Amino acid sequence: MPNITETLCDYIVGEQAGRLPAPVIDRAKIHILDTLGAMISGSQLKPGRVAIEFVRGQGAPKETVVVATDLRTGPIWAALANAMTAHADETDDAHFPTVTHPGSVILPAALAIAETRHRSGRELIDAVVLGYDVMCRINKAFDRHWMGKRGLHAGSLCAVFGAAAAASRLLHAGREQVRHALALAGTQASGVNTWRQDPEHIDKALCFSGAPARNGVSAALMAAAGFTGTATVFEGEENFFKAITDNANSEETVKELGERYELLDTSIKKYPAGQPIQATLEGYFRLVKEHRIDARQIEKIVVRLPDTQARTINDRHMPDVNCQYMLAVAMLDGKIDFQNSHDFERMRDPKVLEYKKRVEIVADAELTKAFPKVRSAIVEIATQGGGRFEILLDRMPGAPYNPLTRAEVEEKFNLLSVPVLGERRSRMIVDAAQDLENSSDVAGLAAHLRL
Repeated sequence: MPNITETLCDYIVGEQAGRLPAPVIDRAKIHILDTLGAMISGSQLKPGRVAIEFVRGQGAPKETVVVATDLRTGPIWAALANAMTAHADETDDAHFPTVTHPGSVILPAALAIAETRHRSGRELIDAVVLGYDVMCRINKAFDRHWMGKRGLHAGSLCAVFGAAAAASRLLHAGREQVRHALALAGTQASGVNTWRQDPEHIDKALCFSGAPARNGVSAALMAAAGFTGTATVFEGEENFFKAITDNANSEETVKELGERYELLDTSIKKYPAGQPIQATLEGYFRLVKEHRIDARQIEKIVVRLPDTQARTINDRHMPDVNCQYMLAVAMLDGKIDFQNSHDFERMRDPKVLEYKKRVEIVADAELTKAFPKVRSAIVEIATQGGGRFEILLDRMPGAPYNPLTRAEVEEKFNLLSVPVLGERRSRMIVDAAQDLENSSDVAGLAAHLRL
């Protein structure tokens, strides 16, 4: 078995991580733009607002941008705030095999270092792709279902290493320094599933994104300042895998590293809603359009989903992860946008409550067998007068096997950004992201992200 720590360190500092194929560079720029959109829109939501105000009170040096604010702060605090705004709701990207949200961790960590160190756009791209690879591969080594039963959140525990790797590469760290950074990341790894009990999504934003981004940047900067740690965080007698589980498949961490990119297994959401609702919404709108269904005539909608997804979105307390609510406003408004998918007050609207009663969620055993590789939904609509319509949506738009185009992601970005930053600033961000590999200094992009 390969020495995992040594292999990772060699890759993080080596030339191979910078020799990305052109299609990977193109997809990375699209994911960067998508995550920036999540940060901008998330700055207006409660998890983002409280993170921004918390950071504002820390009095850190004004070194790097907190997105969609007038605030500049130190890189550790910027990583925290920008990561929590990126996952303030469910707008950010999602890695299919591990059910994690790498963009909301990796980009905030990388951007914080890239801006302060005046790194090029290409260096930022390389670091982001690297961060996805390290975060998601370590996550794959674990049995997340086994961990979940113990109340541990694999995504958060493993994400810190991706953030540390991305930050270390942008710091131009040497091999020994990276080894210490990974060890220090392991010391700060955290994540328990108590976030499920927080109805405000604040603890989830911290657990999934804020804490691992902050701790990963901290680990990289600590190693740069001379902090030391174990040389064998992944294979010593007391190593990270052994501390968390008895059944890790640690070889997954370096399997096909530099040959296959986890970014390409990461989806971008078409709708500003939770990932488990994406296929449902697409199926609903396709049926309505194809059969010219008048939503006022709908008597019942049955949604069949994989078991985990059915439980995740069944009448939840947040509008954008509540399938009954989302379909109710889709019927009433004829569309889903950022406003109606985040309207807590409307969840109590009598008309919405009436339409919610028309929706039934069913866990489907056959769809469960293909999950998480395939995120399918079966949507059945029954109308007054006896109409029956059904669709199986197994080619969800935005999935790795059916990715959104650059134009579609730009359209989504503008829907999220323009209400906050305006059309001119949003256009500048889109242009900067599209030409990112030719930028000599990421600070130029960062300047567009400020209020």
